[in-house]
Amino acid sequence: EAPRLRYELPVERFAESDRVEMQTSTGDVATYLKWGSISFDVDGEPAKLALYRDDEHGDFFLPFADSTRGTETYASGRYLEVRELPGGKLAVDFNYAYNPYCAYNGHWSCPLTPFENRLKVPIRAGEKSFK
Repeated sequence: EAPRLRYELPVERFAESDRVEMQTSTGDVATYLKWGSISFDVDGEPAKLALYRDDEHGDFFLPFADSTRGTETYASGRYLEVRELPGGKLAVDFNYAYNPYCAYNGHWSCPLTPFENRLKVPIRAGEKSFK
């Protein structure tokens, strides 16, 4: 566990929530609202991720890939559940980062991490690669 990768972050809301289509692992398309962004530091290095929202259910969706992808972690990236906190902040805990279902079974259709959510910093927390 990495306590330094646990954050309470303000959300930079976008003036308009654009509808975006993400390619999936099976060639389909998943639609989300591009809702805002979060900024944070990882071991002194700045990082920023776009935050998406499920148009149908209102759940947040935070796909990301970091510099460990393909070696220590799943090559297509990982997902993270975030919680809304009072005061417009989000609880973001990378210790709970997990592999998408398609990492385990190619029949699942998983949204691929958008380019803007590919971090140059390593996130050494959460679920790792497997054999």
